[in-house]
Amino acid sequence: MIVARLVLLCLMFVSFCSCSGTPEELAAKHTRRGDEYVQKEKYREAVIEYKNAVKAKPDDGTLHWKLAQASLEAKDIRNAYLELQKAVEINPKNYEALGKLGELYIALGEIEKAAMISDNLVKSRPGDPLGYILKSGLAIRAGRMDEAIRQLKTAVDLDPKSLRTMLTIGNLYFFKREKNSAKEWYDKALTAYPNSVEVHVTRGNFFFASGGTEEGEKAYRKAIELSKDKENLRVALAEKYLFQRRMDDSERELNAIIKEMNSQKARKVLAEIKIDNGKVSDAKTIVNDILKENGKDLEGKYLGGRIALAEGRLDDAKALFLEVVKENPEMARARLYYGLTDIFQGRVDVGKREVMEAVKMDPGNMRARLILGDLHLKMNMPAEAEKEAIEVLRRDPANVQAAVLYGDSFLIRKGWKKAEQVYTALMKEMPKSALGYFKMGLSRKFQGKPTEAAGYFVRAIERNPKDLAAINEYIFALAAAKKNDTAKKVLDEYVMNEPKNPMLWEMAGRFNLVLRKFTEAESAFLKAIELSPEYTQPYYELGVLYAAQRKLPEAEAKFKKVVEKNDKNASVHTLLGVVQNSQGKIEEANKHYRSALELTPKNALAANNLASNIADHGGNIDEALKFAQIAREGAPEDPNVADTLGWIYYKKGLIDMAYPLVADASRRLEKNAAVRYHHGMVLSKKGKRKEAVLELNAALAIDTLFAGADEARKALASIK
Repeated sequence: MIVARLVLLCLMFVSFCSCSGTPEELAAKHTRRGDEYVQKEKYREAVIEYKNAVKAKPDDGTLHWKLAQASLEAKDIRNAYLELQKAVEINPKNYEALGKLGELYIALGEIEKAAMISDNLVKSRPGDPLGYILKSGLAIRAGRMDEAIRQLKTAVDLDPKSLRTMLTIGNLYFFKREKNSAKEWYDKALTAYPNSVEVHVTRGNFFFASGGTEEGEKAYRKAIELSKDKENLRVALAEKYLFQRRMDDSERELNAIIKEMNSQKARKVLAEIKIDNGKVSDAKTIVNDILKENGKDLEGKYLGGRIALAEGRLDDAKALFLEVVKENPEMARARLYYGLTDIFQGRVDVGKREVMEAVKMDPGNMRARLILGDLHLKMNMPAEAEKEAIEVLRRDPANVQAAVLYGDSFLIRKGWKKAEQVYTALMKEMPKSALGYFKMGLSRKFQGKPTEAAGYFVRAIERNPKDLAAINEYIFALAAAKKNDTAKKVLDEYVMNEPKNPMLWEMAGRFNLVLRKFTEAESAFLKAIELSPEYTQPYYELGVLYAAQRKLPEAEAKFKKVVEKNDKNASVHTLLGVVQNSQGKIEEANKHYRSALELTPKNALAANNLASNIADHGGNIDEALKFAQIAREGAPEDPNVADTLGWIYYKKGLIDMAYPLVADASRRLEKNAAVRYHHGMVLSKKGKRKEAVLELNAALAIDTLFAGADEARKALASIK
C-alpha cells in the first residue's frame, strides 16, 4: 500500500513538472498565445492569456501594459483601469500607458488625476503630443470646444501623421456645426490614410448626418471593401439606415448579412431594432431561434430580458438581466437594462446607480450615456445631461439623439438661444425629418409664443402626418393662440378619419376641458376608455375632472382604476390620496401618499399631506416632522408647506421656530380658516393675546365648521 502511494506521488510529481516551468517560461508561453489572439482580434481570449502571464511575472510592466490594451479592446474597462495603473506604477516612463490612463480618468470623471497627468506630460515632454491630447479631452469635458481644438492642433503640429487626432478635430468642428472645417480635417485624414477603414467610416457618419446620404453610403461601402471585419461594418451601415428612418433598407441589409454570412450578430441587432420599434412579436421569433441554437447564449438571454421589459413583465426581465450579469458582470448592456428595470419598478435611485455603473464599465456605450442623460433631464439635472450629450457627440458628432439631448438640456434651463441653435441645425441637416420642427415648436411654446409654436408643429405634421405628439401640440398651441375654431376643425378631422383611435378621443376630452365643455369632455374620455380599457390616461383625466367638480367618489374610482393598471405612477397615488383625504379617508390616503413617496422621495405634495395627517390624527410627531421637512425642501415657497412645518414645530413645543413659518403662511393664505387658527394658537403661546384673539375669530368667521373650530373656541375662552 505504501509502495502504491509512493508510485502515485511520483507520477503526480512527474506530471506536475512536465506541465509547468520557470516563471519566465510560463510568462513567455502565455504572452505568445495572447499575442496570437490579439492578431486574430480575439481580445477576451487574449485577456485570459495575458492574465496568466502576469500571474507568472507580476512585476513585469510590459505584461501589465499588454493586458491593459487587450482589456480596453475587450471593453473590460475595470480591468484596463487597474492594469494601466499597475503598468505606470512599475514603469513611470511608459508614456503611452500614462496617456491611456489619463484618457480613462477623463472618461470616468476623475478630472484632477487626468489634469495632473496632462500637466506633467506637457511640462516634462513638451514635444510629445500626448499631454496636449489629454488637455483637449479635459477642455471637451468642460464644454470649451475652441480650447480643445487649439490643443489638438498643437498635437498635430508635433505629430502630423496622427490619424486619430485629425479625425477628432473634424468631429469637434462638426459638433460646433462648422461643417466646412470638419470636412477639411476629414479630407486631410483621407489624404494621409486613403486605405484607412476608420477614416471612411468617420466620413460616412459625417455625410449621413449632413444630409449627404449617397456620399455616406459610398464611404461605408469603401470601408467594408477595405476591412477584414465586413460583418460589423455592414451591421453599422444597417444601423445608419435606421437612424435615417430608412427602416426597409436597414432590415434589407441585416437580412442580407444573415443570408450571406449566417450572422448571429445581425440576427441579434435585428431583434434589438424590432424591440426598439415596438415589433416585439417579430423580435420574439428571432430570439427564440437564437436560444434554440444555444440556450446559454448570454446575448439571447439579454434580448429575452428586453422582450420581457417591453411586455411589462418586469420581474421576468429583472431575473433574466440578473442571470446575464451574474455570468458576465462586465456586460454593460445587461447592467444598463437591469438598472432600467429597477427604475420602472419605482426604485429610481437604485436603478440610476446601475445605469451609471454601466457607463463606468463601458464609457463608449452611447446608449447607456444617452439613457443616463435622459434620466438626468427627468430628475431636473440639465447640466449633468449636457455632459453626457457632449461625451456621446465627442465620439459620434452625427448622433441625433445626443444632439436632441444637448438641445433639451438648454431648453429645460430656459437657454432658448442655445437650444434653438441645435434645433435649427437639425432642421437644416435633416429637412425631411419632423424632429427639428417639433423641438423648435416646443421651445416657442415654453417661451409663451403659441402662434409661432403652431407654425413649427404644423411643419412637423407635414413631414410626419401620423405623429400624434405633434398633432396634440399643434391643436393646443392653436387653442393657446385663441384660435379655438381652427383647432376644433383640425381635431374633428383627425377623429373623423380615425374614429377608433382612443388617443384622439382622449385628446378631444382634454381640448373640451380647455373650452370648459365638461359634458363633452366626459363623453370623449368615456369613449376613449370604451375603445381601449387598458389605456390609463383617460381614467386619469376623468379623475381630475370629477375631482374639480367635487364628484369625489367618482374621481376616486377612476384613480383607483389607473393604480390597478399601473401602481408605479406616483402622480396618481398622490391625487388618489388627495381625493380620499377630502372624503375623510385618512388611513387610505396615507397609504397612497407613502406609495407616492416610495416612488418619488421628494414629492412635496404627498410629503406635506402625509405630515399634516400624521400630526393632526395622533401619529408619530417626529415622523410627521421628517415628511414636513421633505416637503419644505421640495417646495420652499409654498405657504401650505410652511404652515404644516410650523404647526408641527408648535406641537413639539418649538414656538420660536414655528412662529415665522405660520405667520408668513397666515399672511399669504388669509382666507384659509385652518391656517389662521394655527397662527392664532402660535400667537397665544408667544404671549400676543390680542393678536391671537383676532386670528382665532378670523378663522371662525371664515368657516365655523373647519377641523379645528372647537379647539379655536376653547382657546378663545381660555384667553378671555
